This record gives sequence, C-alpha cells and structure tokens, in this order.
Amino acid sequence: MIGGRALLARLEAQRGRMVETLARAVAIDSPTFPCAGTSAVASLFAGRYRALGAEVERLPGDHGAGDHMLARFRGAQGGKPGGPKVILLGHCDTVFPEGEAARRPFAVRGGRAHGPGVADMKGSLVACLFALEALVEEGFRPAGEVLVLYDTDEERGNPSSRPHIERLGRDAAAALVIEPGRADGSVVSSRKGSVYYELSVRGVEAHAGVDPEKGRSAVAELAHQILRVCALARPGGTVNVTGLSGGERPHIVAGRAACFIEARAETQATLDEMERELLALAGRPALEGTKLAFERRGGRPAMERNAKTDWLAGIAAEAAREAGFALAHTPTGGGSDGNYLSPLGVPVLDGLGPVGGNLHTEEEYLDLSTLPQRAALIAGLVERLAG
Repeated sequence: MIGGRALLARLEAQRGRMVETLARAVAIDSPTFPCAGTSAVASLFAGRYRALGAEVERLPGDHGAGDHMLARFRGAQGGKPGGPKVILLGHCDTVFPEGEAARRPFAVRGGRAHGPGVADMKGSLVACLFALEALVEEGFRPAGEVLVLYDTDEERGNPSSRPHIERLGRDAAAALVIEPGRADGSVVSSRKGSVYYELSVRGVEAHAGVDPEKGRSAVAELAHQILRVCALARPGGTVNVTGLSGGERPHIVAGRAACFIEARAETQATLDEMERELLALAGRPALEGTKLAFERRGGRPAMERNAKTDWLAGIAAEAAREAGFALAHTPTGGGSDGNYLSPLGVPVLDGLGPVGGNLHTEEEYLDLSTLPQRAALIAGLVERLAG
C-alpha cells in the first residue's frame, strides 16, 4: 500500500493545481436545466480522467438532463474475474441559475473558496479526480475495477441518472459518495428517504357575492387537507408543504387549488407508512363536492445505516488515521445518489468530499485545507477496497 501520510503529502503538494481546477469548474454555470453547463462540467472532467488512462464514456441524459460521465479504471489484465468493483458517485449540477458564476465569481478569502456550487459539489469532483491521479501515478491498479460516475441531475432527484446508478452499482463491493463532508468533518452514514407529491383539488366555481352557496371552494378544501397532511409527521418522519396556488379572481369561488408535499423519513418502513396514509386522504375530502388527486413527482428510498455501513465506516476511519486525522460519521436528512444503492444491499458511505458549509446559498464555502485531506481519504478507501 502507498500509505496515508505519503498520499496526503503528495496531494498537499498538488493543492495549487486542485484550486486551479476548482476555479475552472465553478466558472461554468451548471444548473440542472438547461443542460449545457452540466455537460460542459462533465466534459472538463472527462478529459482529465481520459488523460489518466481511464476508459471514459458519456452516458446520454434524458428528461432534459445533460450527458453523464463514466470513467472506468481496470486492472493490468483488465480486472480479475470476480475482482471487486468500487463505484464513486458525484454530480455536476448545482441549484444556481445561469449567470450566477459571472455575478458571484470564484474567490478565495481566508482559506475558504467561494462561488456557486463550490462545495456542493465541485470541490468534491476535484478531490475525487486528484485522488485517482495520485493512485495512478503511484502505480496502483485495481484487482477488479473502479468506476467514477459524475451525473448531471442529482439536484432534481436523478430522473435521468438513477437507472445508470442502479445498473452500474448494484453489484459493487462498495459505493463511495463524494458529497461534501459535514461542517464538523463527519462523513454520512445514513440519509432519509423521501416522497414528493403534487396535490390537486377540484372545486365548484360560483359567484362569490351573488350565489356563493352554489360553489365549493378548492382553496378551502386544500386548507383542510394541508392540516391533515401535516398531521402525518411522526418521530423519524417529517412533512413539508410548499408551492401553494389556488383561485384566479377575488369574486369567484375557487374551482382549483394545488400544493406540493414532501415527506421524509429515517427508515423505509416509516416512509412507506406515511405514503400510504397520504394517498388514503384522496378518498376523504372535507367539503362535499370537492375532489382530490395526488400525483407522485419524485422521491428517494431511505439510505439506512446497517452492518455494511459500519464495516465501510471502519475502513474509512482506518484510512483517515493513517493519513493523520480522525473521522466520525453521522446521519443527515438530505438525499443523494447513495440512496438508490443502499436498498440494493450495496455498502454505501457518503459525505466523503471536502468540508464546506451554507450549501445552496450565496454564502456557500469550501474549506480549502480539507481539499487534499479528503482526496487522501478517497484514495485510501479506493486502495483498500479495490486493491
């Protein structure tokens, strides 16, 4: 093995190049839609992985998403039959619109990098690239194969990339998700699952002044249902209602209303129970003459902590110790690419990227001191799992 401190020293020496690559990536606007920016980010890293000797493939996106990037590293003999497969997962898209990179360009202040998507997760894409570069330059070859998948639609729930994630990762010995580390440096050992619905209400329009009794207000019905929906929250499960709309003119009893509902839960069992109870509301309008309809718009299965998680977290802690730092793990409520592989029985560890904070806001930052450190962690994990 190369050794954690040797890897960290090599990567510390590359910090300037890492920051230069990060600046190039942040300068590319890459909202999920339109997809030109995400495809450009994927192309930037595709060229770098190809230069390392990886087999690089562009997986066509659909549902309006950009092309995803897959880099494949095989052993000297193409990978031994039955050798371990390790997959690393990250995403090229951010939550920020086009024009944001020009309005708020990449900058370094006081050891922190700033700019749209700098932590979530362009810093992670850079750390992963340099981790693989360090291994390749030290002569590492996997016993099986190492896959790196940079998708382009994670921030919208992976409508295009989920099939690729499941197809490529279902037989992996381990999945390493390079989402940013938590603010305290912890990696992520579990994530809540989610379901996302649109609730539409159909009422009966009438003149609000002349004959309101003939009407059935869709807005009033929606208000009743929101209270019922919020009452579905329980220990380990939350509900959020947003995107309210209803009615058109003040003198007409509202004939239509709608909202979006997202339920999240720590376990799949709790999430399934909440979803069943949510859908049961469709047959129980509070106001006679109104109708309810639920349309599922997305969601992710729960990424639950289990014995495989603890095994993988132990290997990560060992790699961190060898590099000279301590590593803890923690649960979180947000979803990621890892949510799709954990239910398939694949060991998943998340939050392996550099440490940042204030994600999805204009104050988002990346702690640059953690860029080589987390690259060394990723490299150490790949070396242990795929070597």
